[in-house]
Amino acid sequence: MKILRLSLFLFSAYAALATAHAAPLKISATYGMIVNNQDVGLVKETFSRKGKTYQVRSETSAIGIFSFLSKGKILLVSRGDIGADGLRPRHFEHHRGDDPNKAIFANFDWSKNKLSLKYDGRSETADLPAGTQDRLSLMYQFMFMPRDAKLSFPMTNGRALETYRYILVGEEKITTPIGTLQTLRYTKLRDKDDEDSTDIWLAKDKQFFPVRVLMRKKDGGQTEQIITDLEIH
Repeated sequence: MKILRLSLFLFSAYAALATAHAAPLKISATYGMIVNNQDVGLVKETFSRKGKTYQVRSETSAIGIFSFLSKGKILLVSRGDIGADGLRPRHFEHHRGDDPNKAIFANFDWSKNKLSLKYDGRSETADLPAGTQDRLSLMYQFMFMPRDAKLSFPMTNGRALETYRYILVGEEKITTPIGTLQTLRYTKLRDKDDEDSTDIWLAKDKQFFPVRVLMRKKDGGQTEQIITDLEIH
């Protein structure tokens, strides 16, 4: 029995180490943001790994005439650990402009399986299910997940905790500013017909990094992010 427990421990440790080594050291990505067929902004993101920890930083800024209408940049930050199952967030924050009253925070206490949320002057605590991602880490978690026909995981945006479910639509070749890419396309399942829908394209030769995201609003509008620059080290 002791030998079995030791073997399981060593296997788990090796799996976590292997995953950490498989993760890129750094990713720099830029997306063009298109709302209802108009170029409105740029999203610049950096992923960095140090040992078994990671940080992702995403900054969205308006361009052109929309920069005069914007009330500042949108900043998202996710920090946490890298283990056998990929990313395990410990802290998430969302800032909109320079207004501290609009800041959103989420802290993940994995030792107690508790999620703490702070937004709009409120503080809430919820149970923390295994595999929970935050709004930013989930996009990078696709690199670590199996290429199953169905994917499911909990996600928090700092205000609530929901279960996201995706199905594989199939392989698609798409044209982007960085070239033609062979991708896997996933669609987020909706629990209600009037919910927004999301499609994500993962580039097969770019470690299954998301290179296109299309969000269709229930009111008929849509927002698209398309990769314009990508470096993976």
